[in-house]
Amino acid sequence: MKKLTLAIAAAAFLLTGCRYEEPSLSLTNVEKRLRGAWTISSIYKNGEKTDAESPTLVESQYAMYEFYKTKTLLISYLHNDIVCKSSGSWAFGEKKKTIELILINQYYPISRSYEIVKFKNKELKVRFKDDDGVEWILILSLEQSFANYDI
Repeated sequence: MKKLTLAIAAAAFLLTGCRYEEPSLSLTNVEKRLRGAWTISSIYKNGEKTDAESPTLVESQYAMYEFYKTKTLLISYLHNDIVCKSSGSWAFGEKKKTIELILINQYYPISRSYEIVKFKNKELKVRFKDDDGVEWILILSLEQSFANYDI
C-alpha cells in the first residue's frame, strides 16, 4: 500500500510540471514563483531572434517587470536612453496557463494575454500574437524573487 501511495504521489508531482509546452518541475506555487522582478532577456519575432524590434516600448529588451502579490505590475524600460516607468495589473488565466496583463504604454492601455510556454524558477517564456498577426516570444529572466515576502 505504501508503494502505491508513493507512486501516485510521484505521478501527481510529475504531471504538475506538464502544464506548459516546455515542462519543468518546481515545488514552488506558480503564483509565488511569478512574484518578483523579471527582465526581458530575449525577444523573438515570428521565430527569429531580434535585438532591434519589440512589440511595444514596455515589452522591449531589458524592460523589467515587477509582479506583486497585490496583482500590481510595475514596469521600467528605456526610451531614448531615458529610464521610463509604467504600471499595470496582472492575473493568471486559463488554469494558470496564461498571464493576463493590462499595461500602460506611454499614454494608452494595452491588454495582453501571454501564453506561458515555459516557466522555470528563473526563466519565463511567453508567447502572444499582436493585432497584425505577428507572433512574439518574450524570454524573461528572474532578477529578484519576492516569493518569500508578503508584497
